[in-house]
Order: sequence, then structure tokens, then C-alpha cells
Amino acid sequence: MPRQSRKNLTGEFFHLIVQGINKERIFESDKMKEAYKSLLRKNLKDTKINILAYCVMNNHVHILVHSAEKEQISIFMRKVNTGYAKLYNSLNVRVGYVFRDRYYTQMIKNYSHLFRCIVYIHNNPVKAGLVNTFSQYKYSSYNEYIENKDLITEDGIKKIFGEKENYKELFNSIHKLTNIEDISDIKEKDSYSEIINTYIKKYNTTAERIIQNEELFGNLLIKLRHECGLSLRDMAKIFKINKDKINKILHKVL
Repeated sequence: MPRQSRKNLTGEFFHLIVQGINKERIFESDKMKEAYKSLLRKNLKDTKINILAYCVMNNHVHILVHSAEKEQISIFMRKVNTGYAKLYNSLNVRVGYVFRDRYYTQMIKNYSHLFRCIVYIHNNPVKAGLVNTFSQYKYSSYNEYIENKDLITEDGIKKIFGEKENYKELFNSIHKLTNIEDISDIKEKDSYSEIINTYIKKYNTTAERIIQNEELFGNLLIKLRHECGLSLRDMAKIFKINKDKINKILHKVL
């Protein structure tokens, strides 16, 4: 069976934002952050949804989900937020709304958008000054990709990275970028890996030798740029070469 094209993600991946009414700090304590995570975990069991990233902040939550059935997301979020509102009101002896509206939904358009969204979500506590690094924050999904899975599942990881076992390489690389906007249109890691491996087999050589041959390397760079939408920065990171040198080689073969 041919591999299904994964360039168009419209209608499957969604970035959800839940916010406390009047921007109140409804998740301020560790206990309440854990309570919201617990409700996410509990209500995932009977849904056709994968959580791909999340971060519970003091007054809002980011959740990146995948589902082929959008109505499943509405059902899931209604159960989670209703359960949390009841708990929050009970513990604080109050009545009334807990959340600002239902939740905000943003459709993910492509893999560039997907990767930026994952990093954006994990960067929230760093940007807010709560921690210095992604891994220091206990209430995001960052460490689940590195260590123990909880809300993030193997099936969810495959929705992003396919069947590749070394997905952590790409996961780590996008989180090392100093500017989230530097993540250009890398549609999927195996796309450019396949192109590079095809070149290696075709010329019965190695990646190192291809790099040493300017004409061959230049043609490979052009192919990566046109077919995968990679930027100079992306290619510099892949081949561990200064982007100015990449640019110079491209100009020679164009």
C-alpha cells in the first residue's frame, strides 16, 4: 500500500486554548494543575482523540489534539471543562462560570504549523519566566516525549513523526531553535531523509562524500529546498554546515 500523503493536515489537528474567566488564575496551585491533567486522562479513554502536546499554566491551558472526528473534540472538552468547573467551584465555595467561553480552537494547516505549535506550547512556561528550560516544567508534555508517557501515547507520536523510532532527534532539534519562527516548512523528517538516502544509494557513496562534491551536493540542496521546503537554516542544521556556505553552494549550481 502506498504511503499516504501527510502534507495537508486540515481537519485533523487542532490547537485548543482554555482560559479562566476574566483571566483568573484557576490553575494556580499544583493540586489544580494535577486535577486538570487527571480529567484529561480520564476522559481520553472513551474518545477517538490523541493529545499531541499540552501545557497547564496558571490561568490557561494549551492542548494540541488530533482527531478525524471533530465532534469528538467538543464532547471531550465539554466533559473535561465541566468536571473541572464543578471541582473548582466546590473547592472554592463559589458558583458561576469558571472558564472564559468554551475554548478557543485553531486548525493546524501543515507540518510547519504543527511543529511551531508544539514548541510554542512547551515554551509557554519559559516565556512566562516560571522555568529556565522546557524540561523543568512539570505540567507540560515536553518530558513525556523524552521519558515517561502519560497523556502522550505512542499512537499520538506516530501521528506526528510516522513510524520512525528516532523521532526524538527531530523533536529535540525543533526545540533547540532560539526562535520558534525559524522552524520553516519541514513537512516530515522522513521526507528529507528519504531524499538524502536515495542520493547515497544512487551514487554508492556516503553523505560526507556528497558534501565534498559541490555539484552533487548543490543538486541535493536544490531538491531538498524545492520538494521539502527547507530553508537555509534547516539545511545547515541537517548537514551541520554554516548556512552561508550552503547559500554559496546553491548559488554556484543555480
